[in-house]
Amino acid sequence: MESLLLVVAELLTVPLLAALALCVEAAGVVVLGMGTAVVRPWSSARPVLVRWWRRVVWTTTSVLGLVLVGLVLVDLLLFEQGVRLALDQVEQRSGVDLAFERARGSVFTGRLELTGVTARRTGAGTDFSLNVREVVLDVDMLKIFRSAVPLELVRVAGVRGEIVRHDARRGPTPQHAFAIDRLELADVEVRFEDEIGAPFQSLPIQFEHFNVAPLRSEYAMVDVLCRGDARGQARGYAFAAGGGTWRTGGIPLGPAAHKLGPAGRWIRSGDVDVTLTCLEGQDPATLPLAIELRLHDFQIAPPGDSGRHLPASRVAAAITRLGPEIQVRTTVVLPQDRFRGATNVGQLGLWEGAIQAWNVELVGKLGLSSEDLVVLGLGSQLLDRLARPKEQQKPHGAVN
Repeated sequence: MESLLLVVAELLTVPLLAALALCVEAAGVVVLGMGTAVVRPWSSARPVLVRWWRRVVWTTTSVLGLVLVGLVLVDLLLFEQGVRLALDQVEQRSGVDLAFERARGSVFTGRLELTGVTARRTGAGTDFSLNVREVVLDVDMLKIFRSAVPLELVRVAGVRGEIVRHDARRGPTPQHAFAIDRLELADVEVRFEDEIGAPFQSLPIQFEHFNVAPLRSEYAMVDVLCRGDARGQARGYAFAAGGGTWRTGGIPLGPAAHKLGPAGRWIRSGDVDVTLTCLEGQDPATLPLAIELRLHDFQIAPPGDSGRHLPASRVAAAITRLGPEIQVRTTVVLPQDRFRGATNVGQLGLWEGAIQAWNVELVGKLGLSSEDLVVLGLGSQLLDRLARPKEQQKPHGAVN
């Protein structure tokens, strides 16, 4: 999402420059009209003032005429060259290198169509190298100077490339804030690499389609999680989104079971289904997210550092008694401010909150003694954190 937001923000340079030129034209016409209305009563009394004003009118009209003719020529004959000139300075300002094969559109209607687009950035928290078959932007030119530039449509199709995340901290803020009435992605295949220890370090992702309406650059992750409609595959496993819910299933844990927290150290195999649903909260300053983890077809074995044999056996037996599957549903409540400017799930701390909730709920289902919980791996920092009053946990996000 960070890559998409940055690319769209930089492409907005083109209609913004055109809108600025049109505003200069309009302002010049208004000034000339007002000046003429003021000077006209003095036409017989002060002929020198009238002659001076006529020179100003002719000079200004000539300049405005040249600007208007230039805009018309760019729009009709030199649109592609004009777009290239507008994007020449993008890399120096933002670090995003944008290039394209063909461009069509209009500086007056705010439509920009690019084919054969390449977008690259290196040396930042998230690097990317993407090839895009087609990009279409429709900007509402009548409202373009709002604090968040309104776009009626952004359509991106045929994306190939890779995204590498080096740092979980928030990336650079897009140069231009914007709000898209409808975002449409289609035929997307990218390889996501995470170098900071997310659930999956290498994740090939494919989107058949991904639509969001609306998408605000300032609260992009709220819109993606709660308003997204998508279908695709991640590492060959299908996922879907719609109605404020994201679902995926049948993901084998394998060596990644330890990413489920202390309890995950006891799981040697199995598949996990994950469901995330946006809920309506009573407090507009927070966003509750229901997270459901379903672990099935798993095997239990004590880790090598589990300590004494008898407590380890009791823990393994307690987990086994839960049945052929473990299903935990919990609610993570995040403050709305956490989402402001966030461009990926890692910046929200959502995975960490979900795993903490998973271990808390699992402990309640197991009914183990404090001694056994120590053996399970829940006897120190996590248990201390759970013992805190809820008021102390809310600034970092609450778990219900």
